[in-house]
Amino acid sequence: MSKSPLEVFTYQPLPTTSDGPIIRLLKLLPGPSDQKVACKMVPTCLRNPPSYEALSYTWGHQGKTTAIVCNDAHLDISQSLETALRHLRDPREPRVIWADAICIDQSNEVEKTHQVSLMRDIYRKATRVVIWLGPASRNGPGELALDLVHYLAAASKEPATAVEVLHQSADIRLLDHFATQIYEIHGIQAQPNQAFTTIYKAFFELLERPWFTRTWILQEAAVASDAILLLGTRSVSWAEFLDAFAFSLKQPSLMTIMNPGKLEYAIGLLTVCQAVKRGSEQRLLDLLLQHRNCGASDSRDKVFALCGLARDAGADGLDVQTDYRLDTAEVYRDLAIKILKQSADLALLSVPRPSTSSNVAGLPSWVPDWSLSSHSTSFRARDFSGDYLFRSKASKDTIPDPKFSSDGRLLAMNGMVVDRIIKVGSLHDADTESNYLTKIPKEQTILNEWEHVSGARSWSKYFTGESKLDVYWQTLVGGCPAQSYEELRGQFHDFDRTTKRFRMLHWVGLQNYRKTYIAASYVMLTVSAMSDGFRGRLTSPLTGGYATWGFAARMAMAVRRRRMMKTEKGFVGLASGEAVIGDSIVLFQGGHVPVILRWTGTRWQLVGDAYVHGIMNGEAFNLDKCQMIAVA
Repeated sequence: MSKSPLEVFTYQPLPTTSDGPIIRLLKLLPGPSDQKVACKMVPTCLRNPPSYEALSYTWGHQGKTTAIVCNDAHLDISQSLETALRHLRDPREPRVIWADAICIDQSNEVEKTHQVSLMRDIYRKATRVVIWLGPASRNGPGELALDLVHYLAAASKEPATAVEVLHQSADIRLLDHFATQIYEIHGIQAQPNQAFTTIYKAFFELLERPWFTRTWILQEAAVASDAILLLGTRSVSWAEFLDAFAFSLKQPSLMTIMNPGKLEYAIGLLTVCQAVKRGSEQRLLDLLLQHRNCGASDSRDKVFALCGLARDAGADGLDVQTDYRLDTAEVYRDLAIKILKQSADLALLSVPRPSTSSNVAGLPSWVPDWSLSSHSTSFRARDFSGDYLFRSKASKDTIPDPKFSSDGRLLAMNGMVVDRIIKVGSLHDADTESNYLTKIPKEQTILNEWEHVSGARSWSKYFTGESKLDVYWQTLVGGCPAQSYEELRGQFHDFDRTTKRFRMLHWVGLQNYRKTYIAASYVMLTVSAMSDGFRGRLTSPLTGGYATWGFAARMAMAVRRRRMMKTEKGFVGLASGEAVIGDSIVLFQGGHVPVILRWTGTRWQLVGDAYVHGIMNGEAFNLDKCQMIAVA
């Protein structure tokens, strides 16, 4: 007689008790690897739960589902979750797990709202958080890279070794020794340098896995009291992994193997984990800016996933309520209003707008669309320690006083139109080039055009009395702190001497012949390297040197996805990428940086923030000349 088909699993409402919130735990039943995954769902009080592990994983493609047996009923789950549970299952003993996609009824918005608000406590109270990176082939490069973690983590604990590795040529010998030892342990024959390249490349490729790109994992990993990272059947301590990664970022010899752009997510996670460990939690707006490019299957989670990490998201601050009954536009708009009402500097208006059209229907231009990624840096951004990356006080010491229409769509503030844009340069998007030899020529082409827009090589003085070249380099870095002026000025002139060779290519028009230009650029790089070698130090960021690193790094932050601009009155500055000729430069009462507004014929629209040399410290602001400006 054939077995009757299983019923479809149905979620039962979670009970309400005076003992504390109730969650569901999953008892993963033992079984061989080829048997269908089976489990029992057990309601549990979170206030005093039994020992359990919380799973942190990537949801994956929701269209690809696999059936498991839950409470003797049929339950469809994502293929990625089923694979994780299959690897976690013990062949002999039950294993108690919490996994969001199963333990929360995702179709019940009321339950989901309540349970998601508990997630920080769920991961914090777990005996251990299991970070599932996905399957891996036996003795593949990924699993070998996990062996490397132990060596790097141990090296990070040795101050003498760390100093030697960081500052002397011994670094590559020590790192190569780690890789060779791993190959020997596994009995793998390797050609010279093969072990070094293969294992370290595999280590950094681990950090590019989809798990690191999710918004929710920031909280899941950061608040864990204990965690392991699981790749296939191999595991490593999460604390060791973080130590190893932090140590690897300091090693010059690994710069040619790692791709810093692709490590953006892992570096962000590392800093969040370190901040939580120190007890130095950040503002919600700063977290949103720093982790904006992380992904979420639900756009509302770009906000909700970070609230548990923010010091000001609770009832005594912004009072952000996780509520899936609200649509995305309502979540983003309500948050923007709350931030502006408590703002001392209107930093929200400096959030980069990657497009003047939003993905979210009905979103006003002044409300950031957090569903859109952006590689531009706000001029009110802070670093992970809480310090501002750029300093200014364009409206002096005034205090903002924003007002909102009854429907929350219109923002009105006291402000003044300072000037109008009459020239804009090309968008600085050289970071989109993955090839080093194409990235450098592209950036030099952009900078060459920007020099013409700003008049950098002009003999005339800027209205501040500075040379146009001094104005130009300060604009490239979004303003220069007084204490760093001489140092950055010197670094710029080193940078300028190197790029002079590339400007020669433009003088003869080679930029119009891509292949020839790239070939000539390669020659220029070689000449730069030889010149640096003869001078006994590396002065060119193009050859990996350090003498101009401070200037080059600050410039990279300031110019990315922006345009050089010039105004009617002769101001030079950096505009947001969406700025066009005819847009207005506006200073709002209480705003620390100028913003760019566009008149559409009926109303003002926010385009983005700007650096305008000569007005960043209140030189152009006059409160008596301000009037109410409404932005839609």
